[in-house]
Amino acid sequence: MIIIMKKKFIIISLMMSGFTFSQNQCNGITQDSIQCKNTTKSIVELCYLHDENYVKEVKTISVVCDELTKKNINCKNKTKHESGKCHHHRN
Repeated sequence: MIIIMKKKFIIISLMMSGFTFSQNQCNGITQDSIQCKNTTKSIVELCYLHDENYVKEVKTISVVCDELTKKNINCKNKTKHESGKCHHHRN
C-alpha cells in the first residue's frame, strides 16, 4: 500500500513540475561587476532592471464620481473609467 502511494506521489509530482515555470538567475551585471541575483521567467533571462525592453504596466487610479445623485448630493462611488463617472452615471 505504501509503495503504491509513493509511486502515485512521484508521478503526480513529476506531472506538476512540468506545468510550472522555471526561474533562472538574471544574466545581467551589476555596477559592482558581479552577476545579478534576481530571478526571472523571461526568455532573454534578464530581470526588469537589466532588460532594456521592459515596460512597466500602467495602473489606472480610481477617482470619486463627479456627478450628482437624484437627491442633488455628490456621488460617492469610485471609478477607473476615463470619463470620471461611475457606472450609474455613464450612458
